[in-house]
Amino acid sequence: MDEHIIAGLVLPSSALGVDPMLTRVNEQLARTGASITREEALMLLGRRALSLQETERVEFGIPAVATICEVIANRPELAQDDIAETLADLQDAFYVLRDELPAHVPDALIAEALCGWLDEWGDAGEAASAPIEDVMAFSPEYVQAGIAQEEPYRIVDDDGREYVYDPAWDHDEYANGWDGERWADDWND
Repeated sequence: MDEHIIAGLVLPSSALGVDPMLTRVNEQLARTGASITREEALMLLGRRALSLQETERVEFGIPAVATICEVIANRPELAQDDIAETLADLQDAFYVLRDELPAHVPDALIAEALCGWLDEWGDAGEAASAPIEDVMAFSPEYVQAGIAQEEPYRIVDDDGREYVYDPAWDHDEYANGWDGERWADDWND
């Protein structure tokens, strides 16, 4: 029986979905002349399981590596000798970004940003530890949509004064409040 240990579990290859993933990735990479082997597909699945476990996420539907391959396949400069490691690093970074970004940000935009990062810096492994804004700046659609620059929360009181939410309020009880008073001050209403 063909068994593999993934994230501490012993699973047969059939339970891992190695063959469908291998086929899908290689179909997408065919445009670049690159491909991955069955062993590399197992490595990608292992890294996927670990990334999902570390970010405490589950994934349904299309795996991140397939989404990444759809975008990366348009880049002919991929080197065959390190394609599996590059895909694994991009996949790891994908799950880190997916965990930090709002749910309404499409996976394709994350993949696009990661591939842009790879084009610019040449090192996919660094994308997982880079600031999210720096990586996502490589997705023109993300930036254009204004997802990166959400408007701050504002309210207007009965006297017409406008107040803007300060993110420091979430983390600093001594930050200025609406009218300049400190949150930690005693209030005698």
